This record gives sequence, structure tokens and C-alpha cells, in this order.
Amino acid sequence: MKKLLNTVLFLFVILMTSCTAPDAWELVSKDSNIRFALENKQENGGTTLSYSVFYKDGVAMEKSLLGLVMDNCEYGKDAQFVSASAVRDISNAYQLKSGKKMNTTDECREQTFTFRTKEDKQFNLIVRVYNDGVAFRYELPGEDGQMHTIQAEHTEFAVPVNGKAWIHPYDWNDRHKPSYEQYCRSEIDIRSECGHGRGWAFPMLFNTNGVWMMITEAHLDGSYPATHIDNAGTDKAYKIRFPEADEPIVPDAVEPVSELPWFTPWRAIIIGDDLNTIFQTQMISHLNPASVVNDESWIKAGRASWSWWSNGGTPRDYKAQLKYVDLSAEMDWEYMLIDAGWQNMGNGGTMEDVVKYAQQKGVGVWLWYHSGAGREKDSIPTHRLMSDPELRRAEMKRISEVGVKGIKVDFFDTDKQRIIQLYPALLKDAADNHLLVDLHGATLPRGFERTYPNMLTTEAIRGAETLGRQERCDQAAKHNATVPFTRNVVGSMDYTPVTFSDKVRQGIPAIRRTTMGHQLALAVVFESGFQCFADKAESYLSLPEQPKQFLKEVPAAWDESVLLAGYPADYAVVARRSGDVWYIGGISGKEEEREIEFTLPAGCEGKSFTMIIDGKDKDSFNYMPIENTNGTVKVKVLPNGGFAGMIR
Repeated sequence: MKKLLNTVLFLFVILMTSCTAPDAWELVSKDSNIRFALENKQENGGTTLSYSVFYKDGVAMEKSLLGLVMDNCEYGKDAQFVSASAVRDISNAYQLKSGKKMNTTDECREQTFTFRTKEDKQFNLIVRVYNDGVAFRYELPGEDGQMHTIQAEHTEFAVPVNGKAWIHPYDWNDRHKPSYEQYCRSEIDIRSECGHGRGWAFPMLFNTNGVWMMITEAHLDGSYPATHIDNAGTDKAYKIRFPEADEPIVPDAVEPVSELPWFTPWRAIIIGDDLNTIFQTQMISHLNPASVVNDESWIKAGRASWSWWSNGGTPRDYKAQLKYVDLSAEMDWEYMLIDAGWQNMGNGGTMEDVVKYAQQKGVGVWLWYHSGAGREKDSIPTHRLMSDPELRRAEMKRISEVGVKGIKVDFFDTDKQRIIQLYPALLKDAADNHLLVDLHGATLPRGFERTYPNMLTTEAIRGAETLGRQERCDQAAKHNATVPFTRNVVGSMDYTPVTFSDKVRQGIPAIRRTTMGHQLALAVVFESGFQCFADKAESYLSLPEQPKQFLKEVPAAWDESVLLAGYPADYAVVARRSGDVWYIGGISGKEEEREIEFTLPAGCEGKSFTMIIDGKDKDSFNYMPIENTNGTVKVKVLPNGGFAGMIR
């Protein structure tokens, strides 16, 4: 009887508790490994909205603040809970035109939590939980026809300090900044301050409590600036930070402004046991709207030749550009790019003449443009062609009718909202005119490629064009072995790789420190839907037969991508599949000879193939036959070395 009374009393307490407003909720992933815990509990005389994330039996994200300030009203602090929607299971298969895996499925659980501010204004927190992470964003409902301002976003990321971090500093104010071109700071203490007062850039990679985790941002629709991270406060939790006031278009404010209803960007946290989970994630794409391009049949990923890296004056030279058309035709590459200066082309022909010649060779031509936003726009007479909507549409219509296939738009140089608004406008107009797009000198990818699949790549990386300085050549191998785990995770990366030559700047060559095998492997290790090979024509045409054939066959879009082995800043071995063919690329970031061991992708056991490896020195190749392997491969590499191969 006593046991029965205790049970009844317990149930009564539970019933009475349920009659009051709840202050804690959980949303669990479909595989039950990830839990997003939301709280709105009394603290210091008021309520505080916060979240935590748990992975399996451990804490992935400690209690972190939520909320924002709009029109000087707190949305989060002292908020009252109103309701929680039913959990919605999402399973949406879709196809991309480029990327690490073109056929993919958005698979998650979503729930919306509604709260009310002290001023009786409602707001929603929308939460999604995936099997490889969580994401959340704020919704500010209503429709009053007024413009509203968010003065601050309180979102925090209290990453557990038991581990290390790999993070790129946000750019300091300089000639073309921010353009996400800083070197990653590797294996630093979690919650370390950046030191230059401008914070950290997304994405942020962590190994904490034995779990790998990445934090980044997704879905910029123009109603918000691109944000970055600050942790200069007393508790040093990472916090959302708006663009810097001194970025280009200086009169513009850094705070977001919009009408209602208003959705903020997604805050995304990718979580897994190993680096392959981070490497393979497609959460950033999933968090963006579906394609708005009805006919995508004309959108083709591809590789390109490019003369600017080896000789910056050649875009003005008609005959020089014909040589690069011929190079693309010889190498079976789909495109060639004419960089800045093509409007003043001479030496026997014009841009239109190059396009006609290229059409006869089966090669598509891309053209460079200034965005109209950066600091040097006034020195370029045509800078308004991309920033002015009427001029942009007219120019895109004109070059599309000429036969141009794509545009490289450069020098955006800021994360402020007005320039973020330019991206979707530009991509839509380009799609309307069947033009592919490379965003250069641009913000970090946030998933535009799903909504606008004609966007094939974005720079946002210290790429090969910076290798004209010796100190950058000296750091290239370590840098290359880092970015597959950081920058390239969140979107296609216009690094312009595979440079066998020494880049010459002001008559002085900067000596390449990586091996030929390392450079060849970058065609696989680095993913880009527009893979622009930067070296001079002679470098590719004079290659030995096997490396040359490899570059003829390696594609720019993938059916599957796998990290076979690696560690940030140390080494990376990547396998990517196109159809029935696997392409392998491995690079070392260490200045020492070593042996790299990895396991081939499933299904490749017992197959015979040849690995292209380092030769006797950094300027030569060698070849390693692999026959009837049980799936495990060991390759010896030189300092800063690498290797590549194809498995049919």
C-alpha cells in the first residue's frame, strides 16, 4: 500500500508540474546520438534562454546563451515560453550540379519554439537536428511594412575547453579585406583570443572531449550580413560578431536591417566521432532553399586553363589567349578563363574573336569582372557592370549572346549587408542568362550553390595566386594539408591549384617547396566545381604521359567523396568517385620524408592500378604499381610530398 501511495504521489507531482510552463526541451537526432537541449530558466531574477548539445554520452557544447536585440528590445532575455510545435521529420532528396556528392538527402528533425518578450512581441527559435549535427536560427514574425534593426545577436558557442582548435583569423582591414585569406591557426587552445581585435572567421574546427566539431553559418538571403566570431569577453565563449565598421563601403552600418517577417542565418554545428564526418557533411547545402533555376541542363561543372597566374598581362593579348584555348582543347578541359584586362584586348583580335575560336575547339570561355564593391573599383571603368542591376542584366545578356559560358566576379571585399545582397541578385541574373559563376575575393560559402546551382565555386582562401612571395611558398604544404578539414568542408574552393612552376613576381621567382606529386594530388584533394588550373600552358603540355593523362581525366564534380586518412596541417588522403572510377589524392604538410598509410574505398580491394608518386626530387615523378592489395596501401613521400591515382 505504501508503495502504491508513493507512486500516486509521484504521478501527482508530475501532473502538477506539467500544468506549469515548461522550461526545458530536447530534440533528438534520428539515430539518437545527438541531443539539442533548450532551456529558459530563472537566473538572477529573470529568465535566460540557452542551449546545450550532447553527443552520445558526452557534452559537445556547454550551456550557451541565445537571443538578440531588435529595435532595442531583448528577444531571449526574460522571455516567456508560448508553445512548441510538433516535431517534423524532414527527408528531402535533391541533386546538386557540383560538389563533394551531387545526389544527396536532407534528413533531419525540426521543431519550432515560440517565446514572447517582455514587450509582448513573439519570436521563434527554429531547431534542426541531423545525424551529423545541429542547426538553429531565429524567426521574427509579423508584417508591419516597417524596417527593423538588429543591434546585437547574443548567440554563443561555449565549446568545451578540453581539446584543441583549428581556426582562421578574420581578416584585418587591408587592401582587399575581408576575403578569408588568413592562414589557419592550428591546434591552439579552445577559446583562445585571436589577438588582433577582429575575431575569428568561420568555419571553426575543434577536437573536444574526443569529438570532432565544426561551427559555421548557412543561408544568407540578403536580410543579414555575413557574421564572424568574437571571444574577447570575460567568459570567452565564442559569440556572433557583425562585420567590422572599417570594411569597404564605410558609410554602411554593420547591423542588419530588414522588414518582417525576418529569418536570421542558420548557426550550424557539425559533430562526429571522426574527421570523415566533418569532411563529408552537406549540412550547409541542406540548410539553404531549393534551386530556383527551372532548367539546369546547361549547368556543367568543369576544369579550365588560365593565363593570369603565370603572366598577368596576357588577358590583353589575343594570341596568348588562343594558346590557352588550345591548352584546354588538348587537355580535354571544358573551359578557359580570360582574367582582368580583356576589355582592352589587342594583338590581332578581341574577346569575341577568342570566343568564336574556342567554340570551334569545343571550349567554353569565362570572363573576369569587378563586383563594383571593393576599394579599387574607381580605377576600373567597367566596375558598375556587375553592381548596377540594369547594366548587369544588359551586360550578361550581351556576353551570353556572344557565347560566353561563365563569369568570375571579383573584389567584394566586405561582409556588410548591402554587398551580401549583391550575391543572390547577381547569381539570379546570371542564371537567367545561362551564365556560370565563380565568386572571387568573396565571403565564405554559406550554401548559395543549392539555390543557385550555376554558382560553381568561391575563392575565400589563400590560394595559388598568393604564391609569388617566398614566405607563402614556404607555408604552402602545411596550409594545403589544413584546408581540406576547414575551408573546403563548407563549399567549393577556388584555390586555382596544380602549379608546377615557380610563380614570378616583379621579376623574382618564388621557389615552390611542394613536390610535383603534391601538386598533382591537389586536383583531387581540393574540391571545386570550376577547377581552374593556374600554371602556364608549357607546364601541362610537357608533363610525362601518366600525370598528363590524369589531369585530362580528373573531373570537377563528384558522386562520392571520402577522407581515407589525415589530420589537419599534417596530411590528407582523399578519394572521390565519378561514375565507376575512384580518384585518389594524398598530400603531406610536413618537411620530412615519411610513409603514409591508408585504406582504399570499399570495393577497391584486389584491384590493380598505378599510383603516381614523388620521384627522386621535388621536380620529378615516379610510379608505384599496386596489385591485388587487401585494401591497405603505404606510400613513401618526400618532404611536402604527395601522390595521385585512378582506380577503375
